[in-house]
Amino acid sequence: MKQLKSIFILMMVLMALLITRCGSPVEEQEQAVRSVTPVTICNPFTGRMTEYTELTATSSFLVKAVIKSPVTGYVEKCSFSPGDRAGKGQVLFQLRTKEARALQADSLGRNFMTGLITVRASIEGVVSGIDHPAGDYVQEGDALCTIVLPESMVFLLDLPFELKSFVHPAGDLTLVLPGNELVTARVKTVLPSMAGASQTQRVVLQPLARVNLPENLIAKVRIVKSTRPSAVILPKTCILSDEVMKDFWVMKLVSDTLAVKVHVSVGLVNTDSAEIVSPVFQTTDRILSSGNYGIGDTAVVRILK
Repeated sequence: MKQLKSIFILMMVLMALLITRCGSPVEEQEQAVRSVTPVTICNPFTGRMTEYTELTATSSFLVKAVIKSPVTGYVEKCSFSPGDRAGKGQVLFQLRTKEARALQADSLGRNFMTGLITVRASIEGVVSGIDHPAGDYVQEGDALCTIVLPESMVFLLDLPFELKSFVHPAGDLTLVLPGNELVTARVKTVLPSMAGASQTQRVVLQPLARVNLPENLIAKVRIVKSTRPSAVILPKTCILSDEVMKDFWVMKLVSDTLAVKVHVSVGLVNTDSAEIVSPVFQTTDRILSSGNYGIGDTAVVRILK
């Protein structure tokens, strides 16, 4: 009986050793395939931080004239092309009345009735478009062409009433044109009326430098809400948050291969960067700027050059 008991204990020990030896390679394999995330890094920097709201504004010419037909008839001649500059009083069109056109085949009508009407420019400017070229039939009052004054170029901004305190008469705003070209514009006037549906107020912005831009160009207007002259700044790509945007954190390198999660408090924010209020980062700290999404605390990383 004692011999059987000894044999049973020996078999149990051998089985335990066998299970232990079989488990070790699995654990070693799991450690061997532990993922390494490729990342890029950046450093915090100290600078002027501005929080602003971006709205859209549309370019328009304040001074423009629509040249209309004074009679019903036909366009005999058009003296200008779109883009040409016309002086005040210059001849733009010659019209022939429909009665004169009807009598052109009559030999008596040609002697006493030409029916030619001259249409002249009412202002000096650039012909922006021609509505009726030579040969067209026009009714009295039809638009023949439009003349604009390039120097009267402005941008029209529809400002929500709650942002009115940030826009001051004669103050300067920054326009961001397509292609990220920046243009400084001054608040020329704020119209004393509100759009009923959208509750916005029309603001006229005058570029300080003369710009050669087409009408109906849409630009972004940056309205500054707050400024801090000396702030610790990080790109927004460095900052992660939860679903409700209440908890914020960054992934900070503590060695060349290990990144840890650091909770942060965010201050002013604009389109591409954010102020870090706490903790206080140094300019030598290395913060993950890409590859940081979805990784956990104490993540193994590889820095991409």
